[in-house]
Amino acid sequence: MGQLKILVRVLVLGALCGLIWWTYTAKEQVHQIEREMSNQYFYANLLLRNTVDELLEWDFSQPLTDMIEDKDYLNKLFAELDYTTSLMFSGGVVHHEWQGRINDIQIYLHSYITDTSISEENVADLYQALQATRFITMDFKNTNDFYDAMHDEKHEMVKQVKSRLDIQY
Repeated sequence: MGQLKILVRVLVLGALCGLIWWTYTAKEQVHQIEREMSNQYFYANLLLRNTVDELLEWDFSQPLTDMIEDKDYLNKLFAELDYTTSLMFSGGVVHHEWQGRINDIQIYLHSYITDTSISEENVADLYQALQATRFITMDFKNTNDFYDAMHDEKHEMVKQVKSRLDIQY
């Protein structure tokens, strides 16, 4: 009977050690994934900033010409915007208002490319959304942990993003 108690204690102790090891390994894997996602956000933020800067140089108040180069250039920027924002907003991020404004930008761009012009009101809103996004990407550049900035409702960037979206540029 005494040997059975010892055997049970050894098994329980072994199970606890295994559980602790497994929990530690799982936590380390989660931290590794968060670091990798932070890197993804960092580089996507740089790409988004560059794309937005290029879009801000375009005069959307003028109708799009029939020149193939212009349409190709805007299609390239549209694809870059779509790609970078899919990187930025994948995985349940907390910046829903910003994501909505990015969607507005994409809708305006698509309309401009396909219809060759958009209304003055939409041009103004497009520039507003582009400027806000430009400044948001600049703010994100100064953040140390992109993962928390994109996923934590209590992170300071949540207020900063909302503030940038509210400012009139």
